[in-house]
Amino acid sequence: MSTAVRYGPRPPQAQVDHEIDVTKAPIATEAVTVTYLTDPEIVAAVLPKPLEPADEPLVRVQLQRVRIEGRPPFGSAVFAVTARHGERRGDYPLFMPQSTEQSVTGGRETFGEPKKLGRIEVQRDGDRISATVERLGYQLITLKGRVTGPAELPDDQVNTEFYFKFLRSPDGNGITDPHLVYGEYHRHYEVLDNIDGTLGLGESPLDPVADIVIREIRSITWCRRRTIQVARIAERVPQEWLLPYVHQRYDDPILSASPAPEPARV
Repeated sequence: MSTAVRYGPRPPQAQVDHEIDVTKAPIATEAVTVTYLTDPEIVAAVLPKPLEPADEPLVRVQLQRVRIEGRPPFGSAVFAVTARHGERRGDYPLFMPQSTEQSVTGGRETFGEPKKLGRIEVQRDGDRISATVERLGYQLITLKGRVTGPAELPDDQVNTEFYFKFLRSPDGNGITDPHLVYGEYHRHYEVLDNIDGTLGLGESPLDPVADIVIREIRSITWCRRRTIQVARIAERVPQEWLLPYVHQRYDDPILSASPAPEPARV
């Protein structure tokens, strides 16, 4: 009597990257998004080559509830600065916390997204909006606001995010096979509301979002939309361009040993 060993090889028809499949189906999200201006030198400091600063030092902070067919709902966030690669303009995420392991590993291994496990809360109660990101005991992003009215729905659009796909070398010498990836998001908006609110950035040795200082908030919105994600390799990148920035993706184990802050007393 033969026994199927599930760790054994799969037939060709079962050798499918389901991460690609699920992101090509419409992804339903409810999201609160803040855009703000920071200092140009801050954006220039965080961009690895071949990325360059865009015309404005704009930052996008997005916290969202995500529903993908075949998966339980999860929380997701993006903390990104605007950049360009040649003539293409897009966002370069510095921090992409996710509330589930599946979202972290799928996005990092398939697309090169700099995802980490974190706790994301997004709530809407009538016109009141609140959203937070917490990781390893640190309160990193806090947003509070009130919906002031509907905004004009944008046309369907394609937005680009820039990722670097690579792994650390097992012998400790550099990184392996680095590539610049275009993540392209085809978005259809169903609801878009303006928000009057505030954004707070917290301190952390591992996720220093507080360094990307807020100079002027441009917009805060609430949306419901559907997205199809596709991605492709844009070009191979020399590892020396990325080595100074590896800490953007991987936690430094020395800093990880730092004690977490004491809970705030009420």
